[in-house]
Amino acid sequence: MRKFLITAAAAVSALSLAAPASAQWTAPVYHYQPYNYGYGFNGHRFARSMEVRVQRIRGDIRNMEMRRVVSPREARTLDNEARLVERRIFNASRNGINNREARNLEIRIQRLERHVMREASDWNNRPGRYRH
Repeated sequence: MRKFLITAAAAVSALSLAAPASAQWTAPVYHYQPYNYGYGFNGHRFARSMEVRVQRIRGDIRNMEMRRVVSPREARTLDNEARLVERRIFNASRNGINNREARNLEIRIQRLERHVMREASDWNNRPGRYRH
């Protein structure tokens, strides 16, 4: 019985020490279902899903700037890049998106997501290291 209580107490204390680590901030990770699988490929539906992805990325950029995860300059650069991608989506969707345009847009959005994740995890402007 004594061995069991000591083991249980050790397990509880280990779990209580590990709990705060889950509350730490991490860079955004983007998972999505490309090309609207299950709904068939539709140019307008695809364009709307791409717009939603870019809007979510822009929201993440604003959130990271408010939390001082990225500097204002990095946030401006990322937001400008996101606006350019939104503009490309708008221009491509005016006449419907063909497969080549869809692939190019997909590549641009993935590149933007990687750029945001890289800037969020580079640790150069965390609180205590903030430079203007």
